[in-house]
Amino acid sequence: MAEWYFVRHGETKWNAERRVQGHTDIPLHEPGRNALQFTAKRLALVHFDFIYSSDLVRATETAEIIIAGSKTNPPEVRIDPMLREVSFGDFEGMTWEEMSSSDQGLRLHQDQRNLDYAPPKGESYRDLLNRLSKFADFLQLNHAKDDVLIVGHGAALRALVVKLLGLNDQAYWSLTGLGSGSITRLSCRRTGNVMINWNEVGHFPI
Repeated sequence: MAEWYFVRHGETKWNAERRVQGHTDIPLHEPGRNALQFTAKRLALVHFDFIYSSDLVRATETAEIIIAGSKTNPPEVRIDPMLREVSFGDFEGMTWEEMSSSDQGLRLHQDQRNLDYAPPKGESYRDLLNRLSKFADFLQLNHAKDDVLIVGHGAALRALVVKLLGLNDQAYWSLTGLGSGSITRLSCRRTGNVMINWNEVGHFPI
């Protein structure tokens, strides 16, 4: 049976500074690149029929590091903008603390589990779920028998897994955040998709 692997991109300087990234195209920093060697080693012997990545550079660089460490002759990365992170609009570049303290701060809406609030010039989590629903449909239609690696972002991968498991949108809030370089795995079965693990980080040294 097919298995789908979901890897959150490695750490960036903005991650380390707790800055909101969203669609802002921030590359990995050196500590993030170094840490991803452990993710690459964990996946080195896994054969992937297809590899997809968000078009943002922190995701494509992560995919390249995983491919460079592979021992299974991996396929080329297919870039898909549908896998982008949620857009935080005018909040991008702020720290999470700055964003949360603003008059329209996102934290209050997250605490209230409000899927429909959108930051100024940004996306709501409902928008994100609807966008990733399209990729989930594509994945199930075209890759039900393939082992696939998908490299993306914390919120976007959470939304994608919600859709692949057939959960309602509010289930988004029940999934914990994903760590940088973490691995999540689903099994595609005739009876439905099943989560094997969520946010695996055991490949990193303590």
